[in-house]
Amino acid sequence: MAPMKGNVLKANKSAVRKQKKGSSSDTAVMRRKVKQTFADQVEAFIKRYRPALEALAKR
Repeated sequence: MAPMKGNVLKANKSAVRKQKKGSSSDTAVMRRKVKQTFADQVEAFIKRYRPALEALAKR
């Protein structure tokens, strides 16, 4: 019975690898969206708080 268990584990690992490879493009797209969203948020923050940031920089 041990050999069968080993084969099942190998099959599961293979399935997980295939799933990860297939979703890599989805992951890349999501990362780009997150990066762009974060960059937009940082830009909005700087625009809003620029006077305060400049005042703090002078201290």
